[in-house]
Amino acid sequence: MKSWQTNLLQDEYKSTKFLALFNMKKQAQGKLPAAWQVKSLMLRTFAVSVLCAVVIFCPEEQIVAQEVSAPLMLKSVRIYGAKDISSTRLAAIFPTPAPVDSLSFQAQIERLKSVYARLGYYDFKIDSVRWTLLPEEKQIHAEIFLSEGPLTKITEIQFSGNRALSENDLRLLMTTHEGDVLDNETLEKDFEAVLSRYERLGRPFAKISVVRVERIETRTDDGITTGLKLSLAIEEGPVVQIAGYKFSDSLNTQPETLTRELPLKVGELYSEEKFMQLKPRLERLGFFERVSDPELLILQKSMQSDTLQAVIKFDLVEGNVNTFDGIIGYQPPIPPEETGFLTGLVNIGLRNLFGSGRRLGVRWQRPNNFTQELRVSYQEPWILGMALNASLEAMQLQQDSSFSQLLLSGSLSYQLSENFSVSALAQVERINPIFQGTKRDDPILQSGITLTGLGIAYDSRDYPLNPTSGVLFRNEYRIGTKTLDAPDSLLEALTVQRSVVQQRLSLEAEWYQQTFLRQVLALRVVGQALLAEEVQFSDLFRFGGAQTLRGYREQEFLASRYFFANVEYRLQLSRKAFAFLFYDFGYFFKPQNPLNVRDAAREGWRQGLGIGARLETPLGLLGISYALGEGDTILRGKVHFNLINLF
Repeated sequence: MKSWQTNLLQDEYKSTKFLALFNMKKQAQGKLPAAWQVKSLMLRTFAVSVLCAVVIFCPEEQIVAQEVSAPLMLKSVRIYGAKDISSTRLAAIFPTPAPVDSLSFQAQIERLKSVYARLGYYDFKIDSVRWTLLPEEKQIHAEIFLSEGPLTKITEIQFSGNRALSENDLRLLMTTHEGDVLDNETLEKDFEAVLSRYERLGRPFAKISVVRVERIETRTDDGITTGLKLSLAIEEGPVVQIAGYKFSDSLNTQPETLTRELPLKVGELYSEEKFMQLKPRLERLGFFERVSDPELLILQKSMQSDTLQAVIKFDLVEGNVNTFDGIIGYQPPIPPEETGFLTGLVNIGLRNLFGSGRRLGVRWQRPNNFTQELRVSYQEPWILGMALNASLEAMQLQQDSSFSQLLLSGSLSYQLSENFSVSALAQVERINPIFQGTKRDDPILQSGITLTGLGIAYDSRDYPLNPTSGVLFRNEYRIGTKTLDAPDSLLEALTVQRSVVQQRLSLEAEWYQQTFLRQVLALRVVGQALLAEEVQFSDLFRFGGAQTLRGYREQEFLASRYFFANVEYRLQLSRKAFAFLFYDFGYFFKPQNPLNVRDAAREGWRQGLGIGARLETPLGLLGISYALGEGDTILRGKVHFNLINLF
């Protein structure tokens, strides 16, 4: 809401307007204004010179032929009298050679005057223009004789109407000072700085304008010098206080859920910086299909003078914020005497429970008859009215026919700024062996571990569901002591330690950059590391598949340290859909298994590439990709499917 008024800050910086504003009173001295002298002298000199030269040197037939066949060309323009500005710089205003055109030449003369006016030469004038015609070459040469006049600088700046800011405060905000040449671009930036300061003071309707520019004379020991007196008028306008927010009717989301996320709180004075952050904040919540630009609605003056009450209005259209992602199948018994079993994946995410911003997630996965995972998570936002979020998660995993894992974790996350947060982490794990199926070469020992740690997160993505710009960075560190629950005799026989300190480090980074219209370059890097003297089978991380390293089976790789990178070039099809080319590569390292000498250390690099798309369908967002891993032929790639149903 910035505005200012001035006759001096137009792109067409006409020197005749300056002469009128400066009140030079040339007419009282018996002289016409410089602009009128130039225009009259230029037109008369040009017309008379060309006409006389053509009549004297050219017969009538040749005149007609010249008009039809080839026009006169302005071959060169020379400028005399320029002292403080180089003639070369001024001659660039007159491009040559060029056809003789009086209108174009007049416009170039105006540009010449504008250059001098912008540099503070307000007494500049053109004394004469001389033309030289070369009829045989059909060329004409121009010579411009000018007088620059003295350089006029600002000698005084006067403010009026300012109460909230002192004159000294205003001068500190401006880069235009006494002794400078009046420059419209610099003055425009100064006005921006002044109005921005008033906006931070809660005065969005402040205005600043140039009242007048006067030519003044000052007597000094060296004689009489002329300068400019710049008079600026400020209308500070009323203070605007935010009385509340008005959202669209029939929203499932509670108004309190929205207002607590907004930086401009009820009761605060208006701030342009915070006002511009309102729409992006609501969009990043992910609750809405459309968010309008905010409107500032003035209600009435409060009892306190010079203060207006205002409401900020938003038109919101809620989208489907909950997700259902999954597929379920049935594996019949083979052979018939065995029992069949269910396989598949179910992932449910409720991201705005009861319109309160609470989140609940349930994930069930069973890729085969021996492996099953169940995970439940919950997040409670804004505890005690502060930007403090609490998260709880419980997970039970049955891995093959080897062991079962029970995990309980919690975190407290504090939002330090719009994009940055810090977290305190705690985690308890329990490993129990499963005695069924084929006996393993390396026994799984019962164990437990308690981990504590810290985490940081930075997220500046513009739209998390399908970003086109921004960065996501997460980093977590945990440390704890793993203790084996086994007799000393067994530990001695296996030559393993009862207690081992573990350090776990995880990192995730995403970067998005729009390259061309509807095209985005996306980069994602993920890594995890477990640092300990002994790493057993149950401690290893698993990765590979559709969400990690494409072109390979789900959880194909076991590692104590790994990282992978996904590079995608996306073509945006809609707000939520895109097609993409991708290239993935990763590294993994698995140490020697202390319980099995034949399970040696292993490391390697893997890469994959392919093509894919995420499409909007009546069932939800369908993700599909075709990936080639190392050693795959074009017909032996892997197809990855993913369905996200929004409701």
